[in-house]
Amino acid sequence: MSAKSLISFRQTQARWAIALLFLIIGILPVAAQQLTRVAVIDMSRVMAAFTKDSAALKSFEQKKAEIQAEVDKKAAEIKTLQAKKSEAQARQDTELVRSLDSEIAKKTAELKEYVAARQNELDLMAKALSSSASFLQKVNDTIAKVATSEGYSLVLNLKSQDPNSIVLWYSSSVDITDEVILALNQSQ
Repeated sequence: MSAKSLISFRQTQARWAIALLFLIIGILPVAAQQLTRVAVIDMSRVMAAFTKDSAALKSFEQKKAEIQAEVDKKAAEIKTLQAKKSEAQARQDTELVRSLDSEIAKKTAELKEYVAARQNELDLMAKALSSSASFLQKVNDTIAKVATSEGYSLVLNLKSQDPNSIVLWYSSSVDITDEVILALNQSQ
């Protein structure tokens, strides 16, 4: 090997070493960051796929929908009465306004009582469902297993109507509770 080709070879080696160094320096911060992968599940499709196992849950969901429909109906009646009251006020029909006020108050109280009673009923159904919900436990265990094996940190319910059931599973690596408490303690 001639001196010129040896120098050229060493220069090429040096360039590759510098390029590799820059590459490593550029990748280290990215590698140090933990990527949070989020997955979504359409739980209604999961439940529909296992109708036999999810019959009790479907019954609960159906009851909840029936109750919500009745609440919506009663609320619409109250809104209609409020609109009639506004019209009566515009016409200065005080007798009708008082009558409508009384009816609105009565229907509002009935609605509150209905909601409280039905909420208790739903709570009891949910408690019974959760105490005997081996299928739900199986679903939750499967979600955790798949999420862990696929590298997800957070799994969300795609079509959740209930704010309490949006997060189906999360990795402890995304839980920053201790860090927040520590930071709050340090800031005091």
